[in-house]
This record gives sequence, structure tokens and C-alpha cells, in this order.
Amino acid sequence: MSDAAKGLIRPALSKRGFAETRLIVEWDAVVGAANAALCRPIRLSYAAKEGMGGTLTLGVLGVNALQIQHLEPQLIERVNAHYGYRAISRIRIAQLGPEAFERARQTAETPQLRPEEVREVRQTVEPVQDENLRMALERLGQNIATKRAKNAQNNDVKVP
Repeated sequence: MSDAAKGLIRPALSKRGFAETRLIVEWDAVVGAANAALCRPIRLSYAAKEGMGGTLTLGVLGVNALQIQHLEPQLIERVNAHYGYRAISRIRIAQLGPEAFERARQTAETPQLRPEEVREVRQTVEPVQDENLRMALERLGQNIATKRAKNAQNNDVKVP
């Protein structure tokens, strides 16, 4: 099945300059989850046919363009490390609409809290007398614990 899918996908990606699907498929691992949430590879082009020092076009939401521009040296370094040679020397930014990132947001996994973390939050808010306030504080505590777990999971470069 995988080979059949690659056979169907390869011609479409070749038109966009991607000789192999690896960069697209492994984008989150290449640039880190935090950076991958901000941009997507669209096209890879070379001025000469030698396959070195190309331009990677990244699709970015308009609000994230400046941030990606500042991260450009780091992104170039990570992509080149992934390829194992100086595959790209420049990044071009193209604005995309929010629908291009919607599917990625929907499929992003939220880490589940361990039972001991849930128990710890409940014990912390247990002395609160008002039930509504206690439930709200419990949800807040679980959200904070989830965010900490997510940050620990994404131990790559943090983007504010």
C-alpha cells in the first residue's frame, strides 16, 4: 500500500521540486513540532541543476511570517542536516490561508495526564468549599499540567 501511495504522490511532489517525499513526510521531525506548526514546505527549486543551494518555499500564515523570517538560519540548518548536505541556502516565504493549517491543528495530539497528576490536582483543590470554584480550579490545574507535559514533549526550540 505504501509503495502504491508513493507512486501516486511522487509525480505531484516532483512538480514542486521534491525529488523524494521524506522532507514533506518528516517535516515535524526536521524542524521541530513548534516550528512545523507555523510553516509547511511548498516548493523546492534550484537555480542550477546540481541540486545544491536551492530555495525552499515555505507556506506561512501571515501573522507568522516575521517569526519564520527570524528563524530562517535555523530552519536552513535543520533542513540541510536532514538531507546531509547543503541542499538549500535560502528560504522564500509564501502566505497561506488558515485552512492550510487547520488539519494539522485538528490532528495535533494533546498529551494525556498520568493518573497521579490528575490525583495531585484533585488533592490540591480539595479544601475549596465551593463546588463550582473547586471544579473550575481542577480544570485549570489539569490545563496547566497538560501544557507542562506538552512543553516537555516538545523539547525542541521553543517559539513564543
